[in-house]
Amino acid sequence: MKELYCTPFVFRATHYEEYQDGRCTGQGNLSVQIISKVMNNCAMFHLEGALPMNIKRNFGLPVFGINRGDILEDRIQYGRIPDNMSWSDPSDPVVCNIFSNKTCIRFAMMSPLRIVEFIGKFELIGE
Repeated sequence: MKELYCTPFVFRATHYEEYQDGRCTGQGNLSVQIISKVMNNCAMFHLEGALPMNIKRNFGLPVFGINRGDILEDRIQYGRIPDNMSWSDPSDPVVCNIFSNKTCIRFAMMSPLRIVEFIGKFELIGE
């Protein structure tokens, strides 16, 4: 996982699943590129393509560091769920998980708490 940590990438998603309260509330095929780079302790994301769910296209998440839990056993995690469970923008991701199988990237949003999983493959890792 360390080869992906704080490394720019392009991920091509071909399927998505959205969950809220443990239920799948949406799923389907799509064509979305997730483009990421890390600058100044912030993981910046840009999503290109038709998005059938409510998620921002451009956003950033804090990078806390390897010693502060950014690399877990099966994933990289940027951002954290805040202590305050209300969030002003329900389309603004607060967490990104990049899984070690390299086929799934998950974003979590608040108010209401929900996740969107993008399934696909990496097209580019590094610059």
